[in-house]
Amino acid sequence: MSGLTLVLGILSTTFITFLFFKWFLQNRGKRYPKGPMGFPIIGHLPFFGSHPPSTFMKWRESYGDVFSIRLGSWQAVVVNGYKAVKAAAEHPNDAFSGRPNFVSMEVAAELINEETFAFGNFTPVYLKQRKLTSKALRLFTFKRSDVIEELVTNEANAFADALIRKYSTTPGYIELDVQILVTRIIYQFLYGRGKHVDVDRHVKTIINLLDEINEFSGSGSAIDVLPWLRYIMPGKIEAFRKLATESVGLMREQIQEHYESFSADDIRDVTDAIIASDAEDEENKDKHMLTRARLNLTLADLQGAGVDTTNKTLSWLLLYMTKFPHIQERVFAEIDTVVGKFRNVQLKDKPDLVYTNAVILEVARTVTQLPFSLPHFSMKDAKIEGLDVDKDTVVIFNLYSVHHEKEFWGDPECFRPERFILDDNTLDSDKSNHIVAFGLGRRRCVGEFLAKMNVFLAFSNIMQKCKFVRPPGERLDLTPIPGLVYTSKNFKVLVQERSSSL
Repeated sequence: MSGLTLVLGILSTTFITFLFFKWFLQNRGKRYPKGPMGFPIIGHLPFFGSHPPSTFMKWRESYGDVFSIRLGSWQAVVVNGYKAVKAAAEHPNDAFSGRPNFVSMEVAAELINEETFAFGNFTPVYLKQRKLTSKALRLFTFKRSDVIEELVTNEANAFADALIRKYSTTPGYIELDVQILVTRIIYQFLYGRGKHVDVDRHVKTIINLLDEINEFSGSGSAIDVLPWLRYIMPGKIEAFRKLATESVGLMREQIQEHYESFSADDIRDVTDAIIASDAEDEENKDKHMLTRARLNLTLADLQGAGVDTTNKTLSWLLLYMTKFPHIQERVFAEIDTVVGKFRNVQLKDKPDLVYTNAVILEVARTVTQLPFSLPHFSMKDAKIEGLDVDKDTVVIFNLYSVHHEKEFWGDPECFRPERFILDDNTLDSDKSNHIVAFGLGRRRCVGEFLAKMNVFLAFSNIMQKCKFVRPPGERLDLTPIPGLVYTSKNFKVLVQERSSSL
């Protein structure tokens, strides 16, 4: 062995020893979450199985409420159960309110050179945009609640009539009908009631983009967490970028039109409300200002979240009503008793439609269509349930575990809407608050109240007019299709017109 080789060997050993002791000293006394064994490079992705929530529930049994996994290039911890999820989401220092820079988030940000709202990091810009958006939604809802209610009921009625015409004697698939219904509603919320919705251009573009995002960002999506795959699968990235660019272009047209015709005395839609709220924000007028790019991204997130979750919620509700006809009949009977046949269901009826609300909650609980929250990211070293989570760790809130905790629900595997109803025929507020489909903490969905309003009005008015019947021989499969938002499988139905029993 030459002298140079010996010296290099000693230096290498010394350096490795130094790194080891440095790591040891930095992490001395820390208790990290344990977890299952994974593969190098790809981590635990191959072990998620066909239904990742069930896999995570098994891992929870073995490793506790907080366990570690690896998502491709990212170290991650999974947080389970209401107590642990709530504590982490509402951490006093917002330690887990960041977002990891996954591939889909990079591509979206590249289009406008700005971070997206829902997927962006927890920065002063995000906080300003969140506050602005929340204020705008309240402003729009307060000033135009009658318009919102009329819009949703009119669209739901037209949808119900169309289903009866198309599927009263010949069964058919209704998923696309539901997608178009919801996209029309959200589109008009954002850009103006009564605007012509070009199905071939706007609605189809929005639906296609959401399908791409759902596939891209879903649990177990390798391309999102293995950055080097973008060079091996450039076609996939380019298809995503092309659809996103087209959608951004459509929104830019709408934003330009709104700035040209804006009047603070006539708040026509959410876009107007955001512009108006920004104009009124004297305190932060020159700080993190509302640029058109940021408005574009905020609208994109409201559009995406509003269309995708509401669309899939309604599809799941209609599937469950077809699968469980006795529950469907009870929903109709309650609506028929409280409202009757000769007027639309209104928001004022909501407190009296207890069973209908319980059904919406139970479907949300059973399905948990967003089983894992949008990924969080630790912005500093912190603890969850006494266990250490280092800075720059992906943090996943397992919302499915919250909705299926046996200790709280008793029989979480059973579809039983009655669980939400107390003896005095009111909703159980404790159980209702354990439905965390919209998340917790300062990353909670800003449009939650508007989404709940849409779902209640659309579902109850559809159920008032339509009876959904399983065609002979049709198998109704309740197994979800995994993605960012879990989708119901295609199903055929017959849709018959209701007549009042009173």
